[in-house]
Amino acid sequence: MNVLLIDDHFCAREGVACLLKQIFPELQVFEAESFDEGLAIARATPLNLVLLDIQLPGKSGLAGLKELRGEFENLCVVMFSGLDDRELVFEALRLGAAGFIGKTVSRQEFVEALRDVLSGRVYLPASVVGPQAVRESDLPAKTADVGIRPVSNPASLGLTPREFEVMGWLVQGKCNKEIARKLAIEEQTVKNHLRPIFQKFGVVRRTELLVKVFEQGIVFGKPGVGN
Repeated sequence: MNVLLIDDHFCAREGVACLLKQIFPELQVFEAESFDEGLAIARATPLNLVLLDIQLPGKSGLAGLKELRGEFENLCVVMFSGLDDRELVFEALRLGAAGFIGKTVSRQEFVEALRDVLSGRVYLPASVVGPQAVRESDLPAKTADVGIRPVSNPASLGLTPREFEVMGWLVQGKCNKEIARKLAIEEQTVKNHLRPIFQKFGVVRRTELLVKVFEQGIVFGKPGVGN
């Protein structure tokens, strides 16, 4: 697998690259100190993952994310930043990021985050999905206007009980295979449930659904059936 790391800070970039090579020896790691340099690598090399810093000289990481997603529709791009402001995280998701890893995470958390995104999961900072995320005072302005919506009745979201269960696990960042295992169903069945969920929320991918959930202040409770 080929991974591209775009970060203008040499020490940070070299440290992350070294860690990646130690933990994931099967990875081929490419480095770039600017977005334009990274874009040239992306155009010349098939990539599986891009770790993109938010603060870059010349072109910001968010602008770069939009450009990468526009040119490489299926490329997995994960933001990697010392900033984890919720509005910033949400904007990255809106633009198509597959996750957001903070530079302040521990070595173990970084490794777990990389394993998550390489396995097709969505990784978000604890500041977004952790316990503090349910405090109204901490939510982004758009969400605070709506308020917290603890939800335990699937019908209140226009979902069936099974769709509610699938969506609850998806919001926790679980991939389809994990959701299938949790619910003791086939992975294809999970995909079949995701289609109407996406349609009901007016989205086309799971990261967009996460944005919708957090913007609306939805907090999942235990559904009527299952866990």
